[in-house]
Amino acid sequence: MYPRGEWSPWGTGAKIGPTEIALHVGLDRTAVWARMLRWRREGFWDGFEAHLNFAIFGVGLLHASIHVSDSAEGCDLMDELEQVEGVLAASLYSGDSATTRNVEGVAVIMVAESPAHVARRMRILQRLSPTRNVNGPFGMQGPPCSRVLTPLDWRILAAIVANPNASPSQAARIVGLTLKTFVRHHSALVGDHVVSYAPKVDWSKLGCVTLSFYCRDAGDVDRVHRALEARFPHMIPMRVEGIGDIAPEYDPSRCFGVIVPAHSPHEVLTLVRDLSRLDGVRLVRPELWGPQRQFPRWVNQRIAEHLTTPERVSYSLVPPSSGRKSAGRATRAPAKELELVSP
Repeated sequence: MYPRGEWSPWGTGAKIGPTEIALHVGLDRTAVWARMLRWRREGFWDGFEAHLNFAIFGVGLLHASIHVSDSAEGCDLMDELEQVEGVLAASLYSGDSATTRNVEGVAVIMVAESPAHVARRMRILQRLSPTRNVNGPFGMQGPPCSRVLTPLDWRILAAIVANPNASPSQAARIVGLTLKTFVRHHSALVGDHVVSYAPKVDWSKLGCVTLSFYCRDAGDVDRVHRALEARFPHMIPMRVEGIGDIAPEYDPSRCFGVIVPAHSPHEVLTLVRDLSRLDGVRLVRPELWGPQRQFPRWVNQRIAEHLTTPERVSYSLVPPSSGRKSAGRATRAPAKELELVSP
């Protein structure tokens, strides 16, 4: 599901289906699809998310971390964050982005329209923080995008954001295009880094964590990698993007990521602490572990401003709730379907 073998906060590229996955891993398509359905039942995989390049809105992205005492407190905090204007997503993590202290927290991604907007959001996060301990904000540099969107592009994006798991033929019917025309425009949007997709997963349900490593020197990378392979023979290499804030002199040649077993917050913290002692490692941090939440309100409002078709168009911009529970707590039901009426 990660075609280039990388994780990034702005998606991983085109959406990949069971047929393509089967070709990559040498299995029958039916076997791949059966595994994906089992993942869905177990709450590990819940389809794909569409990630937009926020350059199309003329804003940047920032992230911050809020320390909490436990995962239940973190789930409560994520419910509160959903109401903060400009907060786009939140996820539970174990560890710390700057140290190896034993902490749990909530990672927050938000838009950056202006310094005043950012300062206001940081004050709100400080008030919401149970421990009054907030780190950030840190910058997030996404892929370049210079495409000027047409009204048709905005209609396609509205349909994609509302229904990221729709087939091309279904999405084409929603927008009112032929399949061939939709595929051509959609491929151009993906190729120009306007939109990309990522699997919606909860690594904690599979007993795994994605860790990023920052080595002291580029020559240490191979040695650290071999040490990890000896300890975790079945680990999965993962290129981790979007971690440029972890050190002032960030050098991508000294960074890499892996997926390794971890079944609890305590186990994640223990891994971070132990692996940070490996010779040549400067910093280890978890990128993905616990439940993640997307808050689409800000994006929905900005897309609605660009829908200029004369007819009345109704897009379900907030997907229906799956009703799953995250970390022992039910997720809040999303808002009702938003009907967009162009002027």
